[in-house]
Amino acid sequence: MIGLSDPFTIARIESGGLAARLGLQAGERILEINGVALHDEIDFGAQISEERLLLRVLGNDGEEREVSGEREYGIPFGAEFEARQPKRCHNNCVFCFVYQHPKGVRRELLIKDDDYIFSFVHGNFITLTNLSEAEFRRILEERLSPLYVSVHATDPDVRIRLMKNPKSGQILQQIDRLAGAGIDLHTQLVVCPGINDGEVLTRSIVELGERHPRVKTIAVVPVGLTKHRARLPDLRPFPTADARAALEIVHRHQAVFRKRSKSRVVFAADEMYVLAGEPVPSARAYEGFPQLENGIGMLRATIDQWMDGKDEIRARNGTRERVAVVTGTSAAPTLRRLLSERPPGSVEASLCVVTNDYFGDSVTVSGLLVGADIERALAEHGPADRVLLPPNCLKEREVFLDDRTRSDLEQRLGVPVQIGFDASVCA
Repeated sequence: MIGLSDPFTIARIESGGLAARLGLQAGERILEINGVALHDEIDFGAQISEERLLLRVLGNDGEEREVSGEREYGIPFGAEFEARQPKRCHNNCVFCFVYQHPKGVRRELLIKDDDYIFSFVHGNFITLTNLSEAEFRRILEERLSPLYVSVHATDPDVRIRLMKNPKSGQILQQIDRLAGAGIDLHTQLVVCPGINDGEVLTRSIVELGERHPRVKTIAVVPVGLTKHRARLPDLRPFPTADARAALEIVHRHQAVFRKRSKSRVVFAADEMYVLAGEPVPSARAYEGFPQLENGIGMLRATIDQWMDGKDEIRARNGTRERVAVVTGTSAAPTLRRLLSERPPGSVEASLCVVTNDYFGDSVTVSGLLVGADIERALAEHGPADRVLLPPNCLKEREVFLDDRTRSDLEQRLGVPVQIGFDASVCA
């Protein structure tokens, strides 16, 4: 596994991997590979792929040593590294979700990352406002493509108002510089009613669309607001009328882009359709859009899996089971209809609708249900032999945002808790 440490401190050695064969140990740091100092995952990935390896290692005794070996086909490096702290965000966005957590959450949830390495390697969205000239040149010279960029508005004044950073008004010049060097970009517009919707949204879509095909996609996402907004800017959630207006803009420009470039280019997040009370488009309408954290196309993928019988709501061992399918309130009407349309079988599937007390039930962003809310809803739901969760509720190492784990939930409920489908419909 490619780690995230800087320098690369080994957290765990996997048996049978190259790291174990080289005699590396947990706690040691890999400083160089083949004479190249390691700063991030890109350095590591480039050097570890070489056939012959010479590693400079800082041992647990504080002494440096060199170890050498050769790569073998099919043998992984076999080391997990301690987490590297990402480069921090320099903005103060009026809608920043980090500021909307309850008090007392773990420190990791309060880190505002804006790291171009994470964007290239993991698909995290970045704003480009904290890039140094040296970092820009590295992106261009090493062709770190694609990158994922939070634009929000192409109008300089509106973007500065949204992000509270005077450097943020140069976004189109930055995009043009990247695109001119052959860097592909996936972009997103987090829309706040009354600020960057309407004509501002139209302008953003038009100006980004003019930069297609280097701007590969434009995601239009409704702002996510929790109940924890004391002393934060006064923003309002999306009413149905505003969501429908945003969808009208998206669909109108999809038709324009398809005539011009054979691609829709711009896509609306699932939450926008839920808020508008509109059916989600067909799978074909997403054109293989990368399923990112903004959840575009995930609800459609879930619907298709359910209708095609590819999900896990089926009998096990030939017995009749009572299966509780967990979802949030906003997606519940769609999923309730789907369950009612399923043909009768050996599984008694019922919807367990979870009220989001942790963040507030107005939140429609995917993946924000937590263990305590789910446990409470299941206790009220009634007996079940199995529980199916949307996957985005579980983060790294199968931990919910409130630090409960799937194992905790299984022990408390006394039944298996599984990932029931490949696309999140948490709300």
